[in-house]
Amino acid sequence: MAPVALLISIYFPPEPGGGAKAAWNRAIILRKMGYSVFALCGFPSYPIGKVTESTYKGKFFYVEKMGDITLVRLRLLPLASKGYLRRFILFINFVSLSLIWMPKILRICTRIELIYAITPTVFSSMIGYIYSIPTKSFFIYEASDLWPEELLAFKINFSFIVMYFGKLLAKLSYSLPNMLVATSELAAKYIATNYNPKVMIYTMPIGVEPDKQPTRSKETSREELIEKQIIPSLLKNKFIVLYAGVISKVTRVENLVYAADKLKDDEKNIVFLIIGEGDEKANLEKIKSNSNLSNLLILPFQHTSLVPSMISAADVCVVSLPSDPIYDVTVSTKFFEYLSYHKPQIGICKGELANIINSNEIGRTVTDGQIDKLVDAILFMKYSPTIIDSMEKNAITLLHEFSLDTLASKFSIVLKKEWAGN
Repeated sequence: MAPVALLISIYFPPEPGGGAKAAWNRAIILRKMGYSVFALCGFPSYPIGKVTESTYKGKFFYVEKMGDITLVRLRLLPLASKGYLRRFILFINFVSLSLIWMPKILRICTRIELIYAITPTVFSSMIGYIYSIPTKSFFIYEASDLWPEELLAFKINFSFIVMYFGKLLAKLSYSLPNMLVATSELAAKYIATNYNPKVMIYTMPIGVEPDKQPTRSKETSREELIEKQIIPSLLKNKFIVLYAGVISKVTRVENLVYAADKLKDDEKNIVFLIIGEGDEKANLEKIKSNSNLSNLLILPFQHTSLVPSMISAADVCVVSLPSDPIYDVTVSTKFFEYLSYHKPQIGICKGELANIINSNEIGRTVTDGQIDKLVDAILFMKYSPTIIDSMEKNAITLLHEFSLDTLASKFSIVLKKEWAGN
């Protein structure tokens, strides 16, 4: 029988967002490596905090299958993932429930040999470590975000206290696993330099499943979305600049709103399409209303079945990060999702993500707040169809490097060597 791997992630599909997508990709990688995968996660409620599927009505613990993966779901508090305090409460809630239900979970997930913990950041390391003790499992912790550094980038209250205790907590989380995983080379170097963990730090990008993405033409996708009344018919022949994802202080989506304002009186037929939810959405809608931006459309998160059409309908996709240096080590999950559809990208970013986009010639990059340069990049791509075609071909070439098959093959070799040495 196949060995069992327990993946720990508060987020999991069909929830939207990078956390759920990353968890799914890690589950698929483990499956490709020959494991029978169980995922410990919450009921699907992100980001609104409400469980809407009738399947889960009246239940607090639920086991279901998603393809070859067995999901063990825990009902979390009905809190929207909004603001630091609410997120912290949700994370503690997930930790507590993981421990309360631990005996039952271990009876369901028998013969666990590998534990792979992702989110919530830092806290999942502690859950994974506790689960690894009775199961005697090899424990891997993925530091998908650098906490508390990213939290401190926004100058929250009591920053000194958060940094002091946060760094102690982070150092503890890096000391517990048998192996660490970072999602970028720069993140791995940062952890090694600042925390000096005693275990191997392996770099594994989030990756893509190129064979799983249905090929859709831009025209067909737009017709489908118009027919379903997701987008208005006036977008059929427009140049669409798309951002799809979480709308927060981290993702800096307001850059696109300011770019739309610059182009609102321009006869360029450019439309900005923002799809998502988050803390900053109300602010974007306020700016749109005050500036009367008819070239900007803001939609809520769409069902996962519509994601292929939403991305395929776009001419250019945008991935955006803050200008704080700590985000130079980040390669957004959204980047890989756009890449899987071969879309040219505009990166509002620096560091490793900017280097990937520029060195592989799959788009253009600007930095946070460079609205004029962002507008120039959009206009350049609109009037350079030959270069757009070249970027799409380059994206297809790059897919192999980041495919889950490639990542699984490389990770399997490294894991066997590291496991043998423990």
